Amino acid sequence: MTPSAYRNPLEQNTTLAVFNDDECIFTSEKKWLHPLFDLESFLQNFENHSVLSAHDTAIGKAAAVLMTRMGITFIHAELISRLALSYLEQFCPQVTVSYSHVVDRLMCATEAQLESLSDADEMYYLLRKRAKLTQGVSLQLDHVSHPYGNLCDISFSLSPGDRLMVTGENGTGKTTLLSLIAGILKPTSGRIFIDGRAAGKQKKRTVGFIPQFTVQPHFSLSVSEVVGLGLDVHTKNKEKEIEQALERTSSLHLASRDFATLSGGEKQKVSLSRCLAQHAKLLLLDEPTASLDSENKQMVVDIVRSLTLTEIPTIIIVTHDPELTSLARWNTFCLKEET
Repeated sequence: MTPSAYRNPLEQNTTLAVFNDDECIFTSEKKWLHPLFDLESFLQNFENHSVLSAHDTAIGKAAAVLMTRMGITFIHAELISRLALSYLEQFCPQVTVSYSHVVDRLMCATEAQLESLSDADEMYYLLRKRAKLTQGVSLQLDHVSHPYGNLCDISFSLSPGDRLMVTGENGTGKTTLLSLIAGILKPTSGRIFIDGRAAGKQKKRTVGFIPQFTVQPHFSLSVSEVVGLGLDVHTKNKEKEIEQALERTSSLHLASRDFATLSGGEKQKVSLSRCLAQHAKLLLLDEPTASLDSENKQMVVDIVRSLTLTEIPTIIIVTHDPELTSLARWNTFCLKEET
């Protein structure tokens, strides 16, 4: 059945109304994209929807991206931009669109930011960052130096949810850089700030660090216990959190194994599970695919990609793996040998 209620006039002050078949299930009076992000949260707990339709006061390209991502297939806009129409016609032919008025573009920065983009995942990531709906924290390095790896006068900054790929030849200090950010090493000069605080002063479990060579515990721990180290002792549903984190890395079958008996690749996957359970706001990965076979390498790539669309922590990866370095639109920072 083709829905029709979504085309009825909106109630006064309502900016968005969403229907399941012809039953109104969601309304909002908020502005910009906030109604759509609220709708996204609402739909996560709304079961058994069949045909979703929406009536919005104004739809630009950003709203078109978000609506289609949520499975809305019938859209009516009082005002729509040609950028939104072009995107829907080219990439979402399954969507039925109607409108009262059309303009070339909406007069907002978001419309300009997305104008030349076509990748729905990338646009979604940018929109969540713009709405400050990220798990990540800011990071700032000011003229940081350390003799290991001959790191000298390193400066850069990341905003919450940014993604940075660190590259460079062996011996240029890539691992040292991560160890400095993680607080394992102290810079001989310069300063590091995480979430506006000096490194080491941030809240516990803010930083999740997975070194290339996993440190062996001095006592026997099961895989579940290792993953549980990432959780606060007062965490509710701790077992469920651990199980979900292990499932995301295809490691649930290892839950009862002694961590010390695992292969290098298995330890890497379990360490990644620990950081996922921890909900780290700054995730540091040192060659995360180095010990993995092709199937598990792809699994790590998929997890990294999914993190940039769900939790959106700030992520720094040291890698030579072309599967990771080919991820679209990551910032890059190349360390070079001092001459």
